[in-house]
Amino acid sequence: MKGNKIVLDLEFTPLRDPDLQAVAGNEIIEIGAVKLDEENRKLDSFQTYVKPQYSDIPYRITQITGITKKTVEKAPQYAEAMEQFADWIGSDVRSRFYTWSTSDQNVILREAADLKEFPLHDMFYAHWVDLQRIHQRMYGFTRPMNLTNALGSMQIYFEGTEHGALADARNTAEILCNLSSIQGVHERIEKSHITYNSASSHGFTMGMVIRKK
Repeated sequence: MKGNKIVLDLEFTPLRDPDLQAVAGNEIIEIGAVKLDEENRKLDSFQTYVKPQYSDIPYRITQITGITKKTVEKAPQYAEAMEQFADWIGSDVRSRFYTWSTSDQNVILREAADLKEFPLHDMFYAHWVDLQRIHQRMYGFTRPMNLTNALGSMQIYFEGTEHGALADARNTAEILCNLSSIQGVHERIEKSHITYNSASSHGFTMGMVIRKK
């Protein structure tokens, strides 16, 4: 049975109550996703802000995401947003979720089960793929990269505004499409200028990633 690929990115804010932090840690404040078919053709996109129920949006989160209290004041809360998202995915088609790292999967499932007691559709508990780990293994890096550096290692420029959920999802989808070609990966590795430095706090340093023609 064929299905669609859902490339998902979330923005979230930390819970301030210590008791709630022990339960879930974060609340989602934005959902962004791109839908691809089996051949990686882009079918549709989805975006919604989500109004947090138990937390504020601190200044440092606004600095990163651009999301403020005013941005989400009229947005749907978690249950409504997740229902909208599930309807957009479509329960009649088997879907596989692709994310950059496992953090988004953990946040979406813990908020549903442990914080909101919201019954997610079964598809959210089925198939998840961590593209960050796949990228690391295919390129032979000793440590995982963030999304922007990973794009650089593949000679791809980030399009849009970083840490916007839909922009991040679109760029993650671009990585998915490029990782699907083994030959393309080998060609990019040959052209890449990335070295690792064990003294670096991130485990690597970026040289001139894109070779000038």
